[in-house]
Amino acid sequence: MTEGLNSKSTLLLISAGMMEITWLYALTCILFLMLESPLIPLWAVILSFFTPILITSILKGRGRRIIEHVILHIFFYFMILLYTFYVYGNCQGSFFNFKWLKMLLNQQYGSVGGFSYLFILFWLLFLWINGYKLVNRSNDYFIIASHFDLGILMLVFTFIILGSLHLSLPFAGLLILYYFLFGMFSISLAKNLRSSKTRHPNQFSGTGMVLTFILAVLLFGSWIVLFFLPQLSLAAQVGSRVLKIVSKPLLNLLLKIILFLFSGYGNRAVNVSSISSGDPGIPLIESSEPTWWTQLLGWMITWGGLILLSLLAMMVICWLIWSLWKWFSTKTEVDTKRKGFFEELLLWFLHLFSLAKKVLGRIVFLLKNIRRKQENISVLFQKLCRWGRSSGIPRESSKTPQEYGRYLTHFFPDNRLDIQLIIKNFNREIYGKKPIQAEQLRKAKKAWQRLSHPSKWPLRLWIKIFYSRKFRSQETTIST
Repeated sequence: MTEGLNSKSTLLLISAGMMEITWLYALTCILFLMLESPLIPLWAVILSFFTPILITSILKGRGRRIIEHVILHIFFYFMILLYTFYVYGNCQGSFFNFKWLKMLLNQQYGSVGGFSYLFILFWLLFLWINGYKLVNRSNDYFIIASHFDLGILMLVFTFIILGSLHLSLPFAGLLILYYFLFGMFSISLAKNLRSSKTRHPNQFSGTGMVLTFILAVLLFGSWIVLFFLPQLSLAAQVGSRVLKIVSKPLLNLLLKIILFLFSGYGNRAVNVSSISSGDPGIPLIESSEPTWWTQLLGWMITWGGLILLSLLAMMVICWLIWSLWKWFSTKTEVDTKRKGFFEELLLWFLHLFSLAKKVLGRIVFLLKNIRRKQENISVLFQKLCRWGRSSGIPRESSKTPQEYGRYLTHFFPDNRLDIQLIIKNFNREIYGKKPIQAEQLRKAKKAWQRLSHPSKWPLRLWIKIFYSRKFRSQETTIST
């Protein structure tokens, strides 16, 4: 029961992550399309989202220090970031000599090219943080459903913006299809996982029915979306025009308010200056040179304040460094029930091996059942003929089944009863036109199993090597 819940939780984590990646990637493409730059690779988005999930899942509950977590996260983040820059910039040469990075930095970038690389840097960091938050939050039914609703809202917002800018997103229909596929699958898994913790293990689970319903809805929904895609695009353009018309009076009002505020401030400043400069009744204070003790006092206050602020800043920096070092040196919680990493890896491989063995066993069982259903006495006789031919005793077309049976029993006297049973039932059903009973067919199948047993292989090989050449000369003796 626990293994089933763990596998369902892992599957829920993957499907929820793919659901969020879909709408985040669609939102990312807006800026790249506006800048007329190449889109960020999808594999970089997936790696930046799932790598922190993998690192956190591996190190969770092992009692490692926090600084080890931080170093691993920083290392893999920068490796993914650098490789994304390498692919995005179409750099030549090997990735690990880093000459491409020097050439990339020496290029003359305008505002668009430099902003694209800067946006990739911050966006991959944002995805990394979201992946870390996903693995540490509780992915129950209500949270998954709320994130599903948020994703729908963001997708609608994305396509409204793209429609207003007359831009088209590549693979838009595929992104919508994947979003609803992973979203509905995550919701069904979360619902099933919540109910699995309290119900009986043998209780019926409707996951298969839910998945079938999801696929049917997705196929029908994708057909509707593709059929009405021109109308939806036209509706998005009309909505953007309506939004511009409605927001135009509000923007004019806001502009007038800003002009009124700044113009009022300028007039007041002018009036104050004119009154202060033109009124002869207000005496002006004449400036005089400060005395030596005033200069000394100002110097002491200035430098004393600077020294005091420097000391306070150094104390705050030292305290922050000490607090960070103390926090980095703190060990995470240790899960005593959790096994070591290599032991878990071995158990995972054993689980995959047992699962593959179970699947193969099931396939072999089904194939055997199909073959058993197709087996009749004619098939068994054909197998007996192939068995004799592979043993060096082929059947000639001029010989009857009874004569061929005598040849076989001459070389295999220990299996005389089994050979005669198969041939007798074959003659009764084929030549006598009398269908044999199910019990007789079952006995014939048992006889064939005894004949085809691997314990007979050495004798068959011996006969094939040493007696198959003498078969022709012995035919006359056996028949008489």
